[in-house]
Amino acid sequence: MRVKTFRGSSAAQVMAEIKKELGPEAVILSNQTKRENGKAVCEIMAAVEPDQDPGEALADPDVPGAAGRGAPREGWEREWSEMKGHLSALLRPHMDLDSLQPRQKMAMHYLEREGVEEPILMGVYRQLKSSGGASLLAELGKVARVKPFTQFPEKFQMVAGPSGSGKTTALVRMATQAKRAAPSKRIGILNCDGRGAGGKAILKRYAELSGITYAEAPETEDFIKVLLACRNFDVIFVDLPSFAQGQTLPEWLSERSLSLRDDVAVHLTLPPYMAPAHYRALWDRHRSNLVKSIIWTKLDEACSFGSLINVAQMTGLPASALSCGPGVMGAMTPAESQALWRLVFSHQMPGSAQAPNQNVEQAA
Repeated sequence: MRVKTFRGSSAAQVMAEIKKELGPEAVILSNQTKRENGKAVCEIMAAVEPDQDPGEALADPDVPGAAGRGAPREGWEREWSEMKGHLSALLRPHMDLDSLQPRQKMAMHYLEREGVEEPILMGVYRQLKSSGGASLLAELGKVARVKPFTQFPEKFQMVAGPSGSGKTTALVRMATQAKRAAPSKRIGILNCDGRGAGGKAILKRYAELSGITYAEAPETEDFIKVLLACRNFDVIFVDLPSFAQGQTLPEWLSERSLSLRDDVAVHLTLPPYMAPAHYRALWDRHRSNLVKSIIWTKLDEACSFGSLINVAQMTGLPASALSCGPGVMGAMTPAESQALWRLVFSHQMPGSAQAPNQNVEQAA
């Protein structure tokens, strides 16, 4: 596996450099912003398998048969990859975008450039062709659904996600918004991620500032004790650990007797710039009927947003929140359709007053 650290003044600049040098299948291993000589420096570590062409690499160490395990792709993975390539080659000539209305054609070309996967585009194309009055956004909305996190009534609001995805920050934003919306409610923050001192400090600090009860439960026994102590609380926001290779969310939930409860909602935090293989591996570790939504984080660090549609198709989950920026207050908004599509088609951050891309939005 070839691993390299890229540095630059902005995440967009660094991601463009990674894509140019390592290809679109490069796996992001870490992403952080540092202060050097009073200036912000974005540092991203990426990896790719050197034995493959950059555009064809599958370097995620969590994927069976991937380079991270020192073994080449083989067996069913290779066959499936080849099969998808043959299917795409067969289907592509039948997706005649010139047969669409000019605005629809413009929007479809845009989605293709944003990295929306071909099976999704093919499905949208078929619907547009079969119904002359079909709306492209309406068809996309069947794939990429939204449900604001404020509409989840479960008592336990759990936030999961890979390390560096903004999981802890997203939880703080959710908890503080809930407290402001209902000051009289008994709200708690439960930290189950015992590996990060920085995350612990953030959770504890904002809990104290917001009048929210804070507790820690890194072990199963601690978790059960806290549940008994907090049985009269209205809402408990739980920061889950980042699951490494070999660990899964269903196992963690089962160990704490949560698998069959109907008052648990898990929200998966994801940034929009990971490689497709990385998303698949993460979903394999977190797949559960208790995972209710995707919280999209670090939106301001991405240069394309086709992954919002691709991941929605893969998981079947709605987006519940859109998060960007370093702050806590006003940096995360409940997901809603207009904001999602302005992000995809105009790269307009949620809550931003920047001028939208009128041509592309009107085409959609």
